[in-house]
Amino acid sequence: MTSKVILEKDNKQTVSNNEMVEVSELVSTIQDTQDQIEEIEEKLKAKKEVFRRLTEEDLPTKFASMNLSKMEMENGDKIEIRPIYRGHISIKNKNEAFKWLRQNNHADLIKNEIKTTFGKGEDIKSIELKKILNDTGISFTDKESVHPQSLSAFIREQTEKGKALPHDLLGVHIGQTTKIKRGE
Repeated sequence: MTSKVILEKDNKQTVSNNEMVEVSELVSTIQDTQDQIEEIEEKLKAKKEVFRRLTEEDLPTKFASMNLSKMEMENGDKIEIRPIYRGHISIKNKNEAFKWLRQNNHADLIKNEIKTTFGKGEDIKSIELKKILNDTGISFTDKESVHPQSLSAFIREQTEKGKALPHDLLGVHIGQTTKIKRGE
């Protein structure tokens, strides 16, 4: 079964064949461009993974086998292997991780965001928001988060002080990375 497409312009004139050809060509170009963008993004993602593996695994392993942490090349490039600290609190571990942070005096890492909407004439309620939210039954959302850079800095600080951390709850990753300073 075929369906006939009838196109009219805003002024009720019929769209010409030439106009339809132009539209078709533009749509085809848009789709081709979108496909190319997706292909480039996939290639970029793969290249970033290769870069990560080279800088965080391959070269640090090679330097370790040579018992080196720094090197200067003949061309003036300076290479140094440095520790990296990362963390990621998964949705699954969020409640337990936040509980641990609070119990161990690190609650200052947790950001709290409370949102609500007030109608006209409710300024007084907004001033006393935190005090009266539950008592007045005002609908609100409460969002807690830990910024990834704050978590990474915290993990570095605690690790360097020799403090124990719940690696599973905080998604701790400790490794090495390569820093290359190009010669002049």
